[in-house]
Amino acid sequence: MEFCHHYNSKRNIQVLGLIVLFIASWSVLLYYHPPGEIVERLGVRNVYIFVFLLAMIGGVSTFTSTTFYTALITISLGGVNSFWIAFFASIGLTFGDLVFYYMGSKGRQCIKGKYEGNVLRLTKWMEGIDDRITMLMIFLYSLTPLPSDVIAIALAIVKFPFRKMIVPLLAGNFTLIVLLVELSKLGYSLI
Repeated sequence: MEFCHHYNSKRNIQVLGLIVLFIASWSVLLYYHPPGEIVERLGVRNVYIFVFLLAMIGGVSTFTSTTFYTALITISLGGVNSFWIAFFASIGLTFGDLVFYYMGSKGRQCIKGKYEGNVLRLTKWMEGIDDRITMLMIFLYSLTPLPSDVIAIALAIVKFPFRKMIVPLLAGNFTLIVLLVELSKLGYSLI
């Protein structure tokens, strides 16, 4: 049986444990200190750094994205600038996705056995698609509140160029957050 030379089960368990601990810590923090209180304590200027960090960590998983979007809406209702919230949050989301892209590019050689054929078929199929269509698909997917880590890993595995992925991913994340923040403000004003 052939193993990937990057595989270390003890280290993977430690990393997973740290991620779970970090997510639990953020969840407890946001439960006891609502985002409005955090904005007040941090100040409007520092809230943008907080949004960047929250987006980088909170937007990467299905389990944490709910907390991220809830915090983002609450912070935006606190009177901060929508453009700057979207700017810093989209950069944070994109940076988090790039971590997964890097992991996918490094983990590509670890795919062996029955999945190797699927990856080869996917790679061949992706080579037949125009890069502009792939970039449009990346943009449209990033307009959804679904985490983009899966698509970033898949693009890395099929060796889609990083420089062609970054712009539509960033633009889609920015557009999503502007729409989310502005629609939330509109909805809140109607109440």
